[in-house]
Amino acid sequence: MVEEEEANNPNTPLEAIQKARKIWVSSKSQSELDEVERLYRWALSSKSTSDVHSEDNNDNNRPPKKKKAKRGHCGLERSDYISASEKFALLLCQSGRCKKAKKGLASIGYTCRLAKCVLDYPEESTRESGDNKNQEKEASPCTIVDNFLTKSELERLQSVFESKDASYWTSHNYAVEPPSPYFSYVLSLDQIEEYGFIGTLVRKVLECKLLQQKFSRLSNTRYVEMWAHNRPHASGHQLHFDSDDEGRDGIRNPIISTILYIADEGDEIAGGPSLVTNQTLSDEKLASKGWLSSPKPYRLVAFDGRYLHGVVPGKGTKQGRRCTLMFAFWDDIKVRRGLLPGSARPFPSKYALPPWATQLTKPTETVETDGKQYQTTDPIELDRVYETLDGKAWSNRKMGMPSYDQVYQGF
Repeated sequence: MVEEEEANNPNTPLEAIQKARKIWVSSKSQSELDEVERLYRWALSSKSTSDVHSEDNNDNNRPPKKKKAKRGHCGLERSDYISASEKFALLLCQSGRCKKAKKGLASIGYTCRLAKCVLDYPEESTRESGDNKNQEKEASPCTIVDNFLTKSELERLQSVFESKDASYWTSHNYAVEPPSPYFSYVLSLDQIEEYGFIGTLVRKVLECKLLQQKFSRLSNTRYVEMWAHNRPHASGHQLHFDSDDEGRDGIRNPIISTILYIADEGDEIAGGPSLVTNQTLSDEKLASKGWLSSPKPYRLVAFDGRYLHGVVPGKGTKQGRRCTLMFAFWDDIKVRRGLLPGSARPFPSKYALPPWATQLTKPTETVETDGKQYQTTDPIELDRVYETLDGKAWSNRKMGMPSYDQVYQGF
């Protein structure tokens, strides 16, 4: 058995971690995840060395001698070693083995990590109706509206965003690993009627009574920023604050941000949940509460744009991809013109529409209601967001605010 495993090992630790991640993002079975774990274990315990030529050779007629030079990180560059250690720790944490990740995380400088209830998140379908009912609940900065999209609206969005080979992604050279630069488009509310279908969808969000009641400043909206993502199940999005131009020249947050999940009921819904916390940029302590929303067809999630949020990588194996469309609602935002994809570009002119914009702006022929009423769903409330590497709740009073590089997110 040992000989068989050695025969299946790549030639180098670097090849092993590259192969492990490739298998992971397309895995279809537990046996493939087991192989991913085996490859990471092998790479991170390797005593691999690299050959270097010795210059200490007085005989110029003889070929230089080779020395075995250890890189000090299992034959990996330090950045690759850290990345592999982080990925391996995520695999452990998402399979109920957070304690086994402690040693590896501590060895690369972490003192704090996202809590087990975040990384090994509860599935929404397994939550019982009585969960959190008897607990003291903090007002959530987010709200979930189910049945928000109609079937025809969902189908239109699928035609634009669902295929990873669709023109929206290829025309922007979109990539997940490594990630392509952020790009978004701005629609002006003064011209919203000119945007056809996508303008109608924006108006639908603005006119939703449930959102108006939750977010009183929504009526101040003058601009809407639009962007999207299409990720493998095992890919997440690090915790961040939505900001004008990604925070360059100072942080400015939108009034609210929204997420629309683009998936059919018949699909196996891929991807992990969205996480919204109660931490703002001005806070000098880590978030103490979090709220999870699982991907679900026809669903809209809206949250106060001031709060730290992200996407937890999907655990286990699921087919398909996590496809989402986001809107950020602004009272003011600087529109930035440019020939290349970038932050807050003006939505393409109707006189020169690329294929994806043509699909989004083609007017809706009929107004469809589906006969379904909006339904609010409580997000899954978490009583902690961060823990020590031992699994104890992080105490802001006793432990203070760790530096960003000391907090393990797993993605």
